[in-house]
Amino acid sequence: MFKFGKRSLQNLSQAHEDIQTVAKAALAFGVIDFTVIETHRGQADQNRYHQLGKSQVTWPHGKHNSIPSDAADMVPYVNGKISWDLNHCLVLAGVMLAAAALAKVKIRWGGNWDCDSEPVTDQEFQDLCHYERVR
Repeated sequence: MFKFGKRSLQNLSQAHEDIQTVAKAALAFGVIDFTVIETHRGQADQNRYHQLGKSQVTWPHGKHNSIPSDAADMVPYVNGKISWDLNHCLVLAGVMLAAAALAKVKIRWGGNWDCDSEPVTDQEFQDLCHYERVR
């Protein structure tokens, strides 16, 4: 069974309770290990990510900008290292979306912004580690 490390727990504690619930349930499935790399994001970081093209919005319009955060960036942890491999990210997305459905929490994944039945291939901006709470 997988468990979150100290840094992941610290980051996750800054997220909305619904995101915490989904992430913990997803990890408990035991399908794939992952780390929580970011939740709340301040003004300087948000605007820097926007300038770098890693975010589509500036402060304070990002889901990461609230306290608690309505978004979390989570990345697969495979063979002792963070993995940005598309296949690993897709497995994590499936596990996260299943955990959210079981918890009756609506989330949107950055690999399927429009939440349709075609992930990844029908959008230009990909953020495969991003999960956000839908109100």
